[in-house]
Amino acid sequence: MRRKKGLAFLLFVMMIGSIFTDTGKVTKAATEKAADGLILIQGGTFIMGSPKEERLREADETSHEVRVNSFYADPYEVTQKDYQTIMGKNPSNHKGDKKPVSNVTWYDAIRYCNKLSKKNGYQPVYKIKGKTVTWNRRADGYRLLTETEWEYAARAGKDSIFYTGKQLTSDQSNYYGDYPYLIEENYWETKDPSVVPGEYRDTTMNVNSFEANAFGMYNMHGNVSEWCFDYYGSYGKGKKNNPAGPKEGTLRINRGGGFNDYAKHCRLAYRSVADPDSADRNLGFRIARNDTKIQETITTKRTFTVETKKNPKVLIAYFSDTGNTRKAAKLLQEKTGADMVEIEMKKPYSDEYKESQIDLYKEAKPALSTKVDNMEQYDVILLGYPNWWATMPRPVVSFIEDYNMEGKIILPFVSHGSGIFGESVSDLSKLVQKAYVGNGFEFEYGGGSKLSANLSNWLNKNNIKENKN
Repeated sequence: MRRKKGLAFLLFVMMIGSIFTDTGKVTKAATEKAADGLILIQGGTFIMGSPKEERLREADETSHEVRVNSFYADPYEVTQKDYQTIMGKNPSNHKGDKKPVSNVTWYDAIRYCNKLSKKNGYQPVYKIKGKTVTWNRRADGYRLLTETEWEYAARAGKDSIFYTGKQLTSDQSNYYGDYPYLIEENYWETKDPSVVPGEYRDTTMNVNSFEANAFGMYNMHGNVSEWCFDYYGSYGKGKKNNPAGPKEGTLRINRGGGFNDYAKHCRLAYRSVADPDSADRNLGFRIARNDTKIQETITTKRTFTVETKKNPKVLIAYFSDTGNTRKAAKLLQEKTGADMVEIEMKKPYSDEYKESQIDLYKEAKPALSTKVDNMEQYDVILLGYPNWWATMPRPVVSFIEDYNMEGKIILPFVSHGSGIFGESVSDLSKLVQKAYVGNGFEFEYGGGSKLSANLSNWLNKNNIKENKN
């Protein structure tokens, strides 16, 4: 039913604590809940990003002041039942009507918004033409939250690391509970008693699980990371007013972390990115609507697309410690006949897990003995590495930054002990924004008896031909 002005569209008014006002101060205010269940988030000014002293912050989290109009937001992530009803399918890995839909692309999410708008009598927000998407900010239909709206709604008046405070426990959120915030420096000996490993559930949970934040929003930390509208880019300088990200880009933002993320990647300021055509078991979305119209139309364009050549020149580059990644790399070489190089350090780790953690904290770039001549000849790089501390080992970062990757297709294959990709694909994508990071392949430990067949399927999906002999 279309929302009408006046009291008819309200079910009730509920008090939810503190919100920001235009002055940035905090006050108590009533928040309306509309007939479709969305909550009115009162607008205001807040400080987005993280302060320099926040531990494990990333360089793209620059602290800055932002003004946000009032908007309606769903207190819950879109459920599998709702998605099935509108789209006629359920791509989620962990099934359950009340669990969040996952494994959806950014384009899937905005198409859902348009279809739901039509069903409920609203004006669709998005016009989709190929990879170009136009957002009519005057339209009253359903849409994704902007990155700014997401952080504003998630913070709910808080300026802390999580809306739960300085720490996030698995009793408060569905994330990789074995790895709470700052676990890295407390892994071998407890220096901070607030860092207590909890439960890792290895699945999504119902969208109304755990306590809501002060704005009545559930699971803004964990469960599934949530697609936002924005292309990824620098926040820039100066005060912002209802920003919606760059008008051009290759990566779209997702926020909040999911069931398979470490707590450090569930922080309020953390920015994850992904190719808008990619889908992941850890990634879903929630919806919003305008309260105040903005007299603006935004057209966002993909900066570039890269297609695999008919007979691409392929390089397999891998870093391996226990041999799991090496095993996959050798199978890939047998299948493709591609050139192969092992990423080796001049001074190898003697205790890879501890020393790699130290390098990660220092953002070190270990010196490599590996050198690739004529890197420019390669069109595709099959990049292999183990998932350490939910990202790439630092020697892989050294390798990537040693060469010009512009215009190349990079396809990661990742070994893990249950952490899947972690945030490694996001981190890789940020490093090589002028390259295309494509559909990755993950395998647990040695990959099992199906590793060879699964690698063949992956190559086929990415249009990489196998040898005929």
